[in-house]
Amino acid sequence: MKRAAVFAHYDKDSVIDEYVVYYLNELKKIADTIIFVSCCNLDDKELSKINGIASHVIAQFHDEYDFGSYKRGFLYLKDKLNEFDELIFANDSCYGPLYPLENIFSTMEAENCDFWGITKNNYGYKKSLGRFFVKRPHVQSYFIVFNKNIFTKEFFENFILSIKHQDTKKQIVSNYEIGLTELLVENGFHYKTFINAYERINNITILKWRQIIEKYQMPFVKCSLPRLGNRNSTTVEGWEQVIKNNGNYPVDLINKNVKRTKIFDYGKYSLPKYIKQLYFNFIAELPFAIRKLMSIVIKYLFPFLRD
Repeated sequence: MKRAAVFAHYDKDSVIDEYVVYYLNELKKIADTIIFVSCCNLDDKELSKINGIASHVIAQFHDEYDFGSYKRGFLYLKDKLNEFDELIFANDSCYGPLYPLENIFSTMEAENCDFWGITKNNYGYKKSLGRFFVKRPHVQSYFIVFNKNIFTKEFFENFILSIKHQDTKKQIVSNYEIGLTELLVENGFHYKTFINAYERINNITILKWRQIIEKYQMPFVKCSLPRLGNRNSTTVEGWEQVIKNNGNYPVDLINKNVKRTKIFDYGKYSLPKYIKQLYFNFIAELPFAIRKLMSIVIKYLFPFLRD
């Protein structure tokens, strides 16, 4: 297989963090070409970090988020796409990989599909962006792989060209992340995912992050977890040991990044770890509307339940 990867990057301080360099080095083991697209204006010192790793760099603010970076990388590759068998879209919203990507690609090569990802989410907001979730199965776009019979098609290029700034994250997810899977399925293409578990639960990368690492060899950890961006929905206490026990990922890379980018500090008062895990596992199984309400209750009335 000859593969090209478009890697989407953004950093609030306009740096290329060490965890990103590690990710790119691992990605290079399975991708012949990496197009690094940053939504930041990066100086020469930062760009030097990925010399010899990225085949080409595009670094310019564009306000179109990850899909805007995917668009720019795709357009750069457009005239060369026939040289490749697979096209990868990946972004820096995850730490990892915890396990070798070569093993994951070997597993997925045996699957009969036109595109695949690491995980899927079975739910999403309505196309009209109402307040309630509906069943809209889609491959999650932090890591998604397309076969040649997709990325060389005109309709795929037209979708990429349609990407533009959206005002909210809900619109980005609905129009582009969910919309891409729905478009491909409507055109007769089939997908698979590396992890198939907890399909009744919305977004297992957050609500079941611990279980999918320990039981299913999930290769990535969403950055928002150690940064405490999801502390009303799950507990990440003990995350370092989970990662140390599964794979050979250098945990110090996460600690360094979290120190610079964390959203919250850990609370001074906290319940024992096992109680929090039981509680948030129970919450994860609830219907979306109830779980959302419980998150609000935790935030304002029971903050001691949070990390």
